[in-house]
Amino acid sequence: MVSPPRAVPSASGPPVPAPPVVALVASAGGLGAITSVLSTLPAEYGFAVVVAQHMGGHGRMLADILRRRLTLPVGWAADGEPLRPGTVVVCPARTVMELLPDGTVSLAPATGPGSGGVHDALLTSLAGSIGERAVAVVLSGMGQDGLAGAQAIRRAGGTVIAQSEQSAEHASMPLAVAEAGVANLVLDLPEIGPVLWDVAQGGLLPRGAQDRPDAGFVFAGAGEVATLARKIDWSQTPLGPVRQWPAQLVTLVRTVLDSPVGMCLLWGPDLLQFYNDAYRLVMGAKHPAGLGQANRECWPEVWHLNEPRYRRALAGESVSLKDALYPTTRHGDPENAWFDLTFSPLHDDGPAPAGVLVTAIETTHEVLARRRLDLLSTLAGHTRKSASGRAALESFIGALGDDAPDIPFAAAYLNDPARQRAELVAAVGTPAGGPLAPHTALLSWRRPKWPLAELVATGEPVLATDLAHAFRGVTVGAGDDEPGSAMLFPLGETPARAPAGILLLGVSPRLPLDEPYRHFLGLVAAQATAALTDAVRRRRQSDRIDQLAELDRTKTQLLSTVSHELRTPLTLLLAPLDDLAAPVANLAPHLRAQVDIAARNARRLLGMVESLLDFSQLEAGRLRARSEPTDLAQLTEDIASTFRGATDHAGITLEVDCPPLSAPVPVDPEMWEKIVANLLSNAVKFTFAGTITVTLRELPQHAQLTVRDTGVGIPEDELARVFTRFHRAPATRSRTHDGAGIGLALVHELARLLHGRVKVRSTVGEGTEFTVWILRRKSPDAEKPASGRIHRATAVALAEAAEHWDTHTDDTPAPAWPDRARLLVVDDNRDMRDYLTRLLSPNWHVHAVGDAQRTLESARRDRPDLIVADVMMPEMDGLELARRLRADPALQSVPLIMLSARAGEEATVEGLTAGADDYLVKPFAPSELVARVAAQLERRRVQEVGDRRFRALVAATFDAVYRMNPDWSEMRGLDGRGFIADTTAPSHSWLDSYISPDDQPGVLAAIDEAVRTKSVFDAVHRVRRVDGTLGWTHSRAVPLCDDNGEIVEWVGTATEVPGPAARR
Repeated sequence: MVSPPRAVPSASGPPVPAPPVVALVASAGGLGAITSVLSTLPAEYGFAVVVAQHMGGHGRMLADILRRRLTLPVGWAADGEPLRPGTVVVCPARTVMELLPDGTVSLAPATGPGSGGVHDALLTSLAGSIGERAVAVVLSGMGQDGLAGAQAIRRAGGTVIAQSEQSAEHASMPLAVAEAGVANLVLDLPEIGPVLWDVAQGGLLPRGAQDRPDAGFVFAGAGEVATLARKIDWSQTPLGPVRQWPAQLVTLVRTVLDSPVGMCLLWGPDLLQFYNDAYRLVMGAKHPAGLGQANRECWPEVWHLNEPRYRRALAGESVSLKDALYPTTRHGDPENAWFDLTFSPLHDDGPAPAGVLVTAIETTHEVLARRRLDLLSTLAGHTRKSASGRAALESFIGALGDDAPDIPFAAAYLNDPARQRAELVAAVGTPAGGPLAPHTALLSWRRPKWPLAELVATGEPVLATDLAHAFRGVTVGAGDDEPGSAMLFPLGETPARAPAGILLLGVSPRLPLDEPYRHFLGLVAAQATAALTDAVRRRRQSDRIDQLAELDRTKTQLLSTVSHELRTPLTLLLAPLDDLAAPVANLAPHLRAQVDIAARNARRLLGMVESLLDFSQLEAGRLRARSEPTDLAQLTEDIASTFRGATDHAGITLEVDCPPLSAPVPVDPEMWEKIVANLLSNAVKFTFAGTITVTLRELPQHAQLTVRDTGVGIPEDELARVFTRFHRAPATRSRTHDGAGIGLALVHELARLLHGRVKVRSTVGEGTEFTVWILRRKSPDAEKPASGRIHRATAVALAEAAEHWDTHTDDTPAPAWPDRARLLVVDDNRDMRDYLTRLLSPNWHVHAVGDAQRTLESARRDRPDLIVADVMMPEMDGLELARRLRADPALQSVPLIMLSARAGEEATVEGLTAGADDYLVKPFAPSELVARVAAQLERRRVQEVGDRRFRALVAATFDAVYRMNPDWSEMRGLDGRGFIADTTAPSHSWLDSYISPDDQPGVLAAIDEAVRTKSVFDAVHRVRRVDGTLGWTHSRAVPLCDDNGEIVEWVGTATEVPGPAARR
């Protein structure tokens, strides 16, 4: 819209030099604008006018048209002619016109398509020729021609006037100048002529941008709100035309538009709104209608909140609010939003504020995040340690409460998949059993009711919408809101992978269901799932504990029964064996040795049975200490002396320091025997050199027993589990792997029964010290002394077994026969080594050792034909031995038979996977072991015959033979047969060593193809002979693959052939 003419703006800057030349530039549609400006100039104007236009169809007639329309002298510009004041000179079409420093013009044909750039050339020449006296007027036009020229004039100190966007038929050309900040003034078309006349008379131009009175100046910028504001006809508003606005309002509007903070300027009695792009987000759908609208009309739903605050601000008071709640309808539907707000008074020239400046920072997301986090914390605290799934969900729903604004209603169900229904557990925000939360819900329900069928089928959350229509007349929450939508979540999972429950969470109708809201509801459901799952897990764990306790009781009863039952056959075994071992039996020495082994191991088994029986009685609460006054020093010394033979045999010094005590000590002698004997047995087992010391000391109230050794020690992380039954420290060096891990646990329990305690201290590599304290005075609950002597069967059995733990002394090998296979037997149990040696010696040469490390050393020193190894051994077990044998190129082909007391398919698979060729479970029939050894030796013999034949075949050929690793990066061996130099050591430089450099690319290409396709490598190429010359060879190699089809090696031959020239 063209604004009406007005007076020249009031001057506020220095005088502008009278212009000798004024240039009017426009595009093809700017003829009307040119005519309008020139028609307002009086006849006596005192400067020259140059008109330049992007010519259209009237280009050749422009001067004639202007002469007809104007009373001013108009003519065409002529090359070399000077410009004269008081005349209008028209630039010819498609011509570049420039003003030269001598006042004449230069004309040249415009080059390139169209006439773009002619305005820039004209204006730039004015800036260069007359400097600050140049005046340019950019009128209606398309494009940006003239912008660069206008910038040149401004840099030279000249004046630039742009036509306003509202009065321009085509605004892009003057708008580009205005938005670039180049124009001194942006004027409506009728105002331009009077301003030029005023300048010619020595008038003044406004100098500051803040003084520009039009919409282009007030609403300058490329923002959405500024662009929209420039298009509004402000003259139709109570504020009137923009140029009539007070300077204070103009400044405030520009300040608001430039601010990155959301601001809204309310001005005048109606509090008309001016806001910026940041505030536009606060407006929501009320934008763009809210720009220039009265605040009460724009925000009627919150006027009751804002009006008192506006009144205070208009009275001169500043108001500040933090996280203020506003129930708005800015997006159409009712919506709660929170803001940090300030209301500041704004003044004009009058005594009272004329407006209010509102700054708004929306904090909705922060408020909701804090509120939701608080609810999640509350839920987590209310659902811990529930006794059942139902109790967990009841507690969970109760924690939501009746006033959870983000979840106006909720209900939890437990599913009954067998009956295809769900039973209500609890509800909040809506009556339990009501329309929204029925007591029973069918899992086949579909929309418009609850879409349970969809939830069960997909196992994913489901959104139910339009609930107000589906459940008419129902309200939810603390208010009277109708339900809008709800999210349904599956809870947990049954063994059939169906949801164990369903959680229904209502969505607030006053909040948008955006991604953060969905995420929050998902977290709430996740907590419900966790509460349900945790409760079910805890219930199952409790049931499992009860079951384990029952199993433990059953196990104890079984151990007690079995132990009792084993005593009878063991007694019947030991009695005849003892009779046979007596001198009167006159057994041959080799038979007596076998009887001794049987008796010794029977006593060992009896000791284990006694220990198991003790444990079963302890767990059943039936084991009682039968105390009697005892010479504890003498008893301790007698028990320790039983181990003298074992320590002497092991090369260990046994020191016993047990001075008499002042009085007998009430103690159960059998229990004390088991304590001392087990501690000594443990010391012998883990001590390889040095001393074992047994001391007994008298304390004021206790007797103190100390068993100290200089053995391997116990790692610090194992000390806490030393007294745990059946626990054995892994990878600890010991004389044997025998034992069930119950000796020290029994010591701990027996010390407790004797009203004492036991303590262990140990340092790895230095030794271990066990200390036992028992009360010296008679315990009130001790029973009467037991009758009869103590036979010390436990000490005898343990000491006797310890004498045969010497794993580091090899047995004397059987005589070697040259034609017999050599067997290497390894077992940490000496009796087992003796048995295996006797069993296998009639057929093969047998050498026996006591541990895996000595097995490796012996095998590397004298490679055996077969190895028989026990699985359970100290330090390095049989499985690790198998892995090391298979990793040793010299031993990897030696057959290995493993013996183990571990039965079952899993143990067999573990042994075979480690590298064993056969696996035999103890006890085994002697004939079975002999047969398996023979079978493995025969299989090895057949394999070696085949290998010898292959080597003979290779030796009989003239071809060079080589071996490569899977990707050919390493040559593992080469027998060159005098044609190529031999190599027995692996080589990574074989390519450069043997292959001609010119042939290497072809050879590598053939290798890549063979590796990629796992096919035969075949190539003819040159190689370096033994004498250093090059010769031709035909090389072929085949891949060797494992059971999975992966290449493990390439074996090839290279045959010398004539070169290409010889073949021709």
